[in-house]
Amino acid sequence: MHSEMKEGVKRLESRTYIIGREGHIYINDPTVSKQHAEIQVINGEVYLRDLGSTNGTFLIKNNRLVPFNEGYVQLHQPIVLGNRQYTIRSLLEIAGAFAAQFTD
Repeated sequence: MHSEMKEGVKRLESRTYIIGREGHIYINDPTVSKQHAEIQVINGEVYLRDLGSTNGTFLIKNNRLVPFNEGYVQLHQPIVLGNRQYTIRSLLEIAGAFAAQFTD
């Protein structure tokens, strides 16, 4: 991870972002639960946790959907919530958590 991105992640330390139809990261999709998942930054690492969503949270690994409950993920990890694909970084950008200056 580039040092600028690492610093950006550190600024998010101890914050929790709820992803869903109601939360910090709003997803307008009826297949996404009201409070679908959450992202936390713990010791400079990003932790993703499904909140018991109806349709689940999935990682994309080797072009396959892999069910995911909770664990550490990379900023560029592709995930699927409902009918759409995101990266962890894009979800944090929706929350306004990253300044535009953080680029690859």
